[in-house]
Amino acid sequence: MYHQMHIRIFTILLFALSLASCRKYVEDVPVQGQRVLVYTEDYRALLDNRDKQEVALGMAAQLSCDDLDLADPVVASYVGGNTIQQAMYTWAKPFYQVDQTDYDWNYLYASMYVYNVVINGVLGSKGGDLTLRNDLLGEALIQRAFTYFMLVNMYARQYDASTAAKDPGVPVLLKPVLFVDLTRASVQATYDQILADIRLAIPLLPGVQQYKSRAGKAAAYALLSKVYLNMRDFSNAAAYADSTLAISGDLYDYNTSVAANPYIFPTQFNDKQVLLRKVPRQIFSAPQLSQSLLDLLGTKDLRYALFVRTGDKFYPAFSGMGFWSRDKYGDGSAVGLTVNETWLIKAECLARSGKKDEAVTMLNTLRKFRFLPADYADLTAGTADEALQLVVDERRREFFGTGLRWFDQRRLDKDPLFARTVTRTLNGTTYTLAPGSNGFVFPLSPMLISQNPEMKQNP
Repeated sequence: MYHQMHIRIFTILLFALSLASCRKYVEDVPVQGQRVLVYTEDYRALLDNRDKQEVALGMAAQLSCDDLDLADPVVASYVGGNTIQQAMYTWAKPFYQVDQTDYDWNYLYASMYVYNVVINGVLGSKGGDLTLRNDLLGEALIQRAFTYFMLVNMYARQYDASTAAKDPGVPVLLKPVLFVDLTRASVQATYDQILADIRLAIPLLPGVQQYKSRAGKAAAYALLSKVYLNMRDFSNAAAYADSTLAISGDLYDYNTSVAANPYIFPTQFNDKQVLLRKVPRQIFSAPQLSQSLLDLLGTKDLRYALFVRTGDKFYPAFSGMGFWSRDKYGDGSAVGLTVNETWLIKAECLARSGKKDEAVTMLNTLRKFRFLPADYADLTAGTADEALQLVVDERRREFFGTGLRWFDQRRLDKDPLFARTVTRTLNGTTYTLAPGSNGFVFPLSPMLISQNPEMKQNP
């Protein structure tokens, strides 16, 4: 399925992966004047290095969100013994000590270097036709846009039109150069670049997706919809959700998975809901689920049957129930672009525009694939606000445990209907995440700041 990488491809991967958190962000470089990449297929192989290009987020989002409640003393002691994980779980600053690096940041910027290599070089490559070169350029643009979207939604404030031009975003690097100024662009400038990349990519991308790790037009429209949702531009979010679903709108029926014994679940490579495969870099080994999540989910939901197990199935073992991720079925959790998320984005936009019945109809269409027929019952809503609450609840059920809930908590913190205080207790100490808190923004590592004085730390 994927091309074998030439020696020159391996060379560039080596120095891309050696990305350090400093202005000189590539350690091992080719000899001056050496032509590392020549043929179009070289760039194809570079983008097909799935192990490095498919990382989307790390453990921090999973630990920070309210899906987890590490109440069991064994798990509490376990996470309390790891200063990084404890800081993530309690929204403390900093996550990392002065001699520790942030591998999530490094992985994403290492991938960014590769995307910039392709974007800046593939059209001048040899041996491939223009269609293939355009495909690769479009793919790299979507990958860069998605990666910046992840970065700005972890390391910067949630988008707010009234403050985005002043809020620090992340360094926006558009060239594969070795020595760069890492001054943070504003949140607005970061989003502007994301939107520009997606719009440039759309006419270049194929209408039919060849592999789940390669973006097509449906993935581009899904990313546009997701970006506009986070910008609270619900009209555009709805429009691009429609564009996505017109190309790829099939939902997976979970009844298919629970009909097998033992339960099965499709990999992202054959899940028709996946539009762009992305996985977490790392997951927490003892993800004890919160009671609020379990109460919302209920035991008759097939998502409970597939993705919840008793605590004795994890390490360390604990009382209560834990998140049985897709990794347990032999594939990474889906945290990229999907039909089911786009479906729920459209439902949310309908509810926000007052079209409560249409929103609930979309919810019920999805939910029929999430329950045994004997256990299914339609949802109803008396008002648009009730329909919106149903959609938000459904998003939590659909993506619990993956860390995607954290991004919903961030954006819904800007909504008076949903902004709320979250508290949790760890080893006898209570921690609070209040509306508007700086805890919604992950800190930059002290090592990154010390090596790059032009960068400013988050508050």
